[in-house]
Amino acid sequence: MTQRWSLRSAFGHVEVALVLVIVIVAAVVAVQVPSFLSTANLINLLLAMVTIGIVALGQGFVIMAGELDLSVAATIAFTAACAAALMRDGVPVWFAVIAAIAIGSLIGLVNAAIVLGTGVNSFIVTLGTLSVVQGLTLMVTGGLPIATPLALSDIGADTRVAGIPFPVIVFVVLAIIAQLVLVFTVFGRRVLAVGDNAEAARLAGLPVIGTKLAVFAIAGGLAGVAGILRAASLGTAESSAGTADLLPVIAAVVVGGASLVGGRGSMIGVFLGAVLLGMVQNAYIILKLSSWLQLATFGAVVVAAGVFDQARQGRIGWINTLRDRRALSRSSNAAAVSAGTSK
Repeated sequence: MTQRWSLRSAFGHVEVALVLVIVIVAAVVAVQVPSFLSTANLINLLLAMVTIGIVALGQGFVIMAGELDLSVAATIAFTAACAAALMRDGVPVWFAVIAAIAIGSLIGLVNAAIVLGTGVNSFIVTLGTLSVVQGLTLMVTGGLPIATPLALSDIGADTRVAGIPFPVIVFVVLAIIAQLVLVFTVFGRRVLAVGDNAEAARLAGLPVIGTKLAVFAIAGGLAGVAGILRAASLGTAESSAGTADLLPVIAAVVVGGASLVGGRGSMIGVFLGAVLLGMVQNAYIILKLSSWLQLATFGAVVVAAGVFDQARQGRIGWINTLRDRRALSRSSNAAAVSAGTSK
């Protein structure tokens, strides 16, 4: 029996659809501006999405586990500021980098402890810790940039391997590792199970608390990695770093196919979502479009992706009604045809 072709069968995998959209966007922009596909511009595009992409990987784990972490935007700046302050005081670069990542993970653990210990929604908790961490960043920096030592630039954008900037390599490697963890490890399966139904996972004996602690710690740690790479590339740590990254981070995860209610998603999808958003951002710059239009686009993308996710799960009433009516109509037509044939 052959299956009838449909949009659902052709684009059943979000990743395939994202690849097609990326190709279409690249082709359309390249027609307008041929230099869009130049090596130099593609490198700039990849570099621009590194911070958002790495943080989105961590946010992906959190969202797939049924939670949300808004504090990662502030964690980017705070971890970079802490590392820069330590190196300014003579601490070895390697120790400062490890300390920054550990601080990011600690922030994630604090978020998880409050959420799990009080039952307060993670949106509310991390919205509060977002402001707390921003305040701590201003305390560390005094509101002024902190220069980073030249040694840190060895992991910055100017360091290239086979022509590819080191931060981009880190992002790609982390995305591959995250996908392997999600698909092939017990922890990855637990993340999706907990996100799908935490109570059922608990009754099945899965460590719900431990899993949620881990995903928040991963999100904070990856925000620390992103903060360090940004500081290494810019040569300075600023208190405002990351403040504009929150919406694109969430957009990359949602566009990548992760459900905002948890239980579904892939890290390859998150990676492609970040690439698509980075491409759109780069296209707006090349086409000299307004920055406010870019922000509006990201917001609209998040809303559209959320609506699509709800529709795909059958949670929008009027769409379900139309679908049921269509199915009933087909059934009635089939019955009528069958009755006519029998006569």
